[in-house]
Amino acid sequence: MKKTLIGFFVSIIYIGIVFAEVPTKPLLTLETAKIMANECLNLAKENGWKINIAIFESPGALKYYASMDGTYPASEEISRLKGKTSAGLPFSTKELAQMAFDNENKNEGIATIPDIALLPGGAPIILRNGYHLGGVGVSGSSGSNDEKCAFKAIEKGLEVIYD
Repeated sequence: MKKTLIGFFVSIIYIGIVFAEVPTKPLLTLETAKIMANECLNLAKENGWKINIAIFESPGALKYYASMDGTYPASEEISRLKGKTSAGLPFSTKELAQMAFDNENKNEGIATIPDIALLPGGAPIILRNGYHLGGVGVSGSSGSNDEKCAFKAIEKGLEVIYD
């Protein structure tokens, strides 16, 4: 009787484990990343900018990269650093630079973190529920233009995700 009862409870626990809901996290699909990059590339073409764009999943896996003809070789690596920075930290690279250098409560420690970009043009992909999905890094034009391009890509990505 005891063995039967123990077997019954073990079976119930096993069934509960097997059919338990497996938690999943949102994914940045390759298709969404391509659409995001194209939105940024189109904005750059319209304005005569030559840029590189790197789109990362959080916490820092490269999902998609594109480089326009005629960009500076160094801007390739800079775009990747900006994107990876914003994929790992939920702040734009411009905000991080301001935190590190520009305010009364500056945090100079930010500048000591290896491979952190502190130039405008990196932006985090934050979902409506606050989930940090990844980051976009753009380089090749001015910091202001790079940032506009990154935010345009994110805007399009969120539109695709939620429509």
